[in-house]
Amino acid sequence: MLGFIFIIFSFVLYHNPLAQQVGYDEISRKDKPAFDEFLGVNSVRESTIEMIRDQYRVATYHRIFAMDAYLFTGEEIVVDRRGNNLKVDLSIPHDEYPNDKMGFNPSKGAGGFNFDEFLLRMKENGLHSIPVLARNLLYANVPENNIINVWQLPYDNGGNPEDPMSYKAYSSFLYQFAARYGKNKFRNEGGTIDPATLKLTDSNEPKAGLDLVYAIEPGNEMDKDWITDKEQMTPPRMAAFLSAAIDGHMGQMGPGHGIRTADPEMKILFPGPIDIKPDYILAVRDEILKLRANAKELGYPVNPFENFVMTAHIYPFKGGRAQKGEGGEVIENTDIVTKSLEFVAKMKEAFDGCEVYLTEIGYDKVVNAHSQLGTPATLSDPVGSHQISTYSQAKHISRLIMNVFATGYDKMFLFTLKDPAMIGHSGYKVKFSTSGLIRKNGVKDHSWFAVNTMRHRLKGFVFDSLEEQGDLRVMRLKNGEKMAVVTWLTSNSDATWKGYTLDLGDNYNKIKLIKLEDNQPLGRESLLAEDSETVELTVEEFPKIVIAEN
Repeated sequence: MLGFIFIIFSFVLYHNPLAQQVGYDEISRKDKPAFDEFLGVNSVRESTIEMIRDQYRVATYHRIFAMDAYLFTGEEIVVDRRGNNLKVDLSIPHDEYPNDKMGFNPSKGAGGFNFDEFLLRMKENGLHSIPVLARNLLYANVPENNIINVWQLPYDNGGNPEDPMSYKAYSSFLYQFAARYGKNKFRNEGGTIDPATLKLTDSNEPKAGLDLVYAIEPGNEMDKDWITDKEQMTPPRMAAFLSAAIDGHMGQMGPGHGIRTADPEMKILFPGPIDIKPDYILAVRDEILKLRANAKELGYPVNPFENFVMTAHIYPFKGGRAQKGEGGEVIENTDIVTKSLEFVAKMKEAFDGCEVYLTEIGYDKVVNAHSQLGTPATLSDPVGSHQISTYSQAKHISRLIMNVFATGYDKMFLFTLKDPAMIGHSGYKVKFSTSGLIRKNGVKDHSWFAVNTMRHRLKGFVFDSLEEQGDLRVMRLKNGEKMAVVTWLTSNSDATWKGYTLDLGDNYNKIKLIKLEDNQPLGRESLLAEDSETVELTVEEFPKIVIAEN
């Protein structure tokens, strides 16, 4: 009787795709991303080449924090630091940037950090860098007491945040960055960049067209609405900022302003909103079209979003925080899937098939009972000191990745690669304090091994279908004649489904099982069957990968 039930179950599962129930088929997948191209991580600037070669193997694409605007210009004027609030000395000449005496400082900025060398090492190791150029220049929008919050909106002193021309300083900074690290070269090298537009500190050699960054994101979570008015980008403000950032507001700022002025081919990421917010982005679009109504007369596009990437942030919890207590929220019961499906569809329709990235998502490895963004942990999950469960984090991140992969995003970035704070530090329970795949001292956590295995084992595979039956999920991926099947249960109660029959549909010469829960660089692999159409699996909450080859 039990065997009969499983036979019927397999038939229902195979013919009951989740796509028909929640809209997966509504996403156009003409250009399906391969899994390894889809997977990215949020990273930090790193000075140790061993860290780059080893720790960064979990993803090709890295969205890099700690490359804030103020690190490249103006550190000389800082006289005191109080967290995000900096006291600045404005007696040092800084007017009319980029003609000021400080200038752009890429190779000896941030206390001597060499950004040229760091980005080159990333590229040499096969990694794609997306600098997040967030936080303000230290001489834009400075209050009378000269104590500036670096998250303030970067409009010029005395300016209007809804006027594109009030972002002249920041637009010039973005030009300097894109000119150096983009693809466009100096005029005498076949490009269009005039060397006279580069305004560097004396210790920096003029360079252009180094081709070291994949894209630029000129800001981060600028739409946040829980702080002061000086730090919130409403749609009219964001429209003004982006028009300035893209091309110096249709070239009206003159030479040396705007990302596309420096490199017409540069990808630009919409500054990642705090949530999945299609209406916010569409409102920004409407505002920017108004601001640029006369763009054609000036020789610029009215709609400047060509080659733009639309973005979102979201964390796998209802209401933005974990459910307290044993078990916690089931990923699949949150609204990530439905909101993502809608978001991707709306963005691709509104912006002519643009790329869409989920640029922040992930779990804190502190368990849910002790952190508002903690990973759900069952009673049997190992929990170490400070209420940290790296096993739970790995289990839920693996499932999270699979769910997001099916929703149509072109890329997804886990938050974060490396812990922003030492595990065990006094602030270890603060959200994100221990969210990384790797600890600050370089030790790899369980999630690093799981994610690394997923990236390498599923290299070249694209999404095919996602099916459900109760708590069971079965995702199929294809890579030529190869098939990969990922199975997992959506409960947080140590559930197990024994004897599930997986119907592969065709004969395969070799069928392998790969387990992600092992702390091994590429997971434990075992041969399941040869020349078989079906295999029996034990399905658990931690995903398993079956790879069948012809």
